[in-house]
Amino acid sequence: MKNTIFNSLKVGMVATMLVATVFAGTVNSAGTAAGAQLLIPQGNLNIALSTANGSSVSGLNSIYVNPAGVANLSSMAGMASSGDYLADTQLTNLSFGMPLNESTNMAVSLRTMDFGDIMKTTATSTEGDGTTFSPSFLVANLAFGRNISDRVRVGLVGKMVSETIEDVSATAMGADVGVQYDFPGDRLTVGVALKNLGSRLEYSGTGLEQQLTPDGTQPGTKDENFSIGSMDSPLPTSLDIAVGYQLSDGLSVMTSFENFSYQLNTISFGAMYSAGNVWLAAGTKMNVQKGDQPSGMSDVVWEDYTTSNWGATLGFGVNLEMDATNVSISYAYRQSVEFFDDFSSVEVSFTF
Repeated sequence: MKNTIFNSLKVGMVATMLVATVFAGTVNSAGTAAGAQLLIPQGNLNIALSTANGSSVSGLNSIYVNPAGVANLSSMAGMASSGDYLADTQLTNLSFGMPLNESTNMAVSLRTMDFGDIMKTTATSTEGDGTTFSPSFLVANLAFGRNISDRVRVGLVGKMVSETIEDVSATAMGADVGVQYDFPGDRLTVGVALKNLGSRLEYSGTGLEQQLTPDGTQPGTKDENFSIGSMDSPLPTSLDIAVGYQLSDGLSVMTSFENFSYQLNTISFGAMYSAGNVWLAAGTKMNVQKGDQPSGMSDVVWEDYTTSNWGATLGFGVNLEMDATNVSISYAYRQSVEFFDDFSSVEVSFTF
């Protein structure tokens, strides 16, 4: 009886993946959300697996993929990483987690983006006016994970998104919720996460105010104060459905389908092998496009819309046991298909 139930659930999950693929998003929704920094993968294992590990991710890596995995923290843990993103942008992440009781864990994280100094240009100084500005982006997370049973875990992340560009800034609050289920007597895992639910992001500040001479007025007319309108946009909400399977001791494969509210949906594939204190992982992510090329859109523009900017991912890590502390050092790489630089990250984590 149990085997029949479990097999039915397996078939149901596979069917869900197929149905989700059939009802993929369209190109018409591209570019309609704000807070794109929330889409940058974090955690070297997550990056290496192209975030296909939503059903099995655990510990601090769970904060950015599926918060249910936070429930798997067995002791205090910390993580620090740094990576080179687009156009020499520096990503820095700090995370910490700890058990609260036998069934509930808590984790916090802070990720910042350092764009460096950017030359300021104006309508009259298109090559730069000799001054610079430094945008500041960050995401702060507070996560909780709880073991409902030996098979089921649930999690919640509350987050603050902040973006500042000189005298203009925007802040939004959001949340992720997730669940993971381990099939008993089998090596199959499933996970579902609903991410980036929350308030809308809208820029405001003195940088949107200007003094201009009204159109149609006589010479010598005094300038008047004008304010540039800023449209508020939702956060990039998505639904992630993930499945993983352990083929043998140390070798696992996984896939996830992510349904976005604002762009083409994606499907990811990953594989991980671990032996002793070493792990290796690789993956890829691709767009899932539904619908035909709109009339009037050139082939070049259509290809830009429907082709993923990122290719293969890979990573490896080594665990070092030092007395009562376990230290892990890892590296992750994500290939850029076009336009951008490849993304790489170095990470150090510990448990004690």
